[in-house]
Amino acid sequence: MIHILDWFKKKRSPRFKKVFIIINPTAGRARFLNYSKAIHNFFSKIDIEYDYVITKRSGEATTLAKWAVKEKFDLIIAAGGDGTTNEVVNGIGDSQVTLGIIPIGTINILSKELNIPLTFNRALKLILSGKIESMDMGRVNDRYFVLMAGCGIDSYAIYRVNIKLKKFLGPLAYIISGIYSLWKYKPHKITINIDDHRIDDFGYFVVAENVSTYGGKFKIAPYADVNDGLLDICIFKKTGVFDVFRYFIGIALKKHIDYPDVRYYQCKKIELTSEQNVLLHTDGELIGSTPAIITVLPKKLKVLVPKDD
Repeated sequence: MIHILDWFKKKRSPRFKKVFIIINPTAGRARFLNYSKAIHNFFSKIDIEYDYVITKRSGEATTLAKWAVKEKFDLIIAAGGDGTTNEVVNGIGDSQVTLGIIPIGTINILSKELNIPLTFNRALKLILSGKIESMDMGRVNDRYFVLMAGCGIDSYAIYRVNIKLKKFLGPLAYIISGIYSLWKYKPHKITINIDDHRIDDFGYFVVAENVSTYGGKFKIAPYADVNDGLLDICIFKKTGVFDVFRYFIGIALKKHIDYPDVRYYQCKKIELTSEQNVLLHTDGELIGSTPAIITVLPKKLKVLVPKDD
C-alpha cells in the first residue's frame, strides 16, 4: 500500500526533472537584469536539476539546444527574443522536448501569441504553474520556424539591418532598414507552387505565416493559427515604390487581403523558385535564398504556456 505522504509528494512533484536555460545577453533589455540571481533564487526552492548558459555568438543557441536534447533535459528554455527562440527550436527539432520561453527580446511575437508573461520572473514560474501544449511549426528546406518565413523585400531589409542600430533603437531599426530597402531593393519574380500544383501563382514578395502577427503589431495573415495545421500565404504581386507603400497602408488598415494584386491562401506546402536568387528568412533570421520548399509540421512542437484562467 502506498503511504499517503508518498502519494502526496508524488502528486506535487514537478513535471520537469532537468531544465536547461539558454540566455541571449544581447536580446532587447537582457543586459539590464541580473538573471543569474533570479534563476538561482527560483531553483533553490524546488527539487529540479537545472543548468543555464549565456550565449556568446549567433547560432550558439542551436548547438546548445541540440546538446541539451542529447543530455536528456526535458525542458529547454529560450531566454531572449524571437531570434533566440528560433535558434533553440532548430536545436530541439522534432525531438518532443518541451520548449519554454522567457521573452526578453525586442518584439517577442510568439510570447504575445501564446500569452506568455513578458517579465523574467513570471515567465520562469511557468515551470511550476504552466501547461504543455502542442503547436504547429514550419520548415523551410532543413530549417524550422515558429512564426513566419519571408522571401523578398523583407529579407533584404533584415539583411541591411545594422546590428548596433538594432541594439539601440530596437524595432525602429527595422523600420529604418525597410525604408532604405524601398529605394535600394531590386525585386525578382518568385514563382509559387502551392500544395503540389493545386495552385500556381507568382509575386515579388511572399510571406508564409504560422501566426497572425508580423513585425510586432501588423497582421499580414489575419486568419493564421498555430493550431490549425496550415500555413497562411500572402503574395504581393507588384513592385513599385508606390505599390509597396500601398501594401503597407493596407496592412496597417487590415485591408490588404482585399486588394486585387494581393493573394491569400491557406495550405500545407509551398515551393518557391526564381530565376535569380531571392533572399529568405525564418522568424527574422536570414537562412539563404531560393529555391525553397516550405511545409507545415502540425502539432510537432511542445511548448510551455500559461494555464487558462
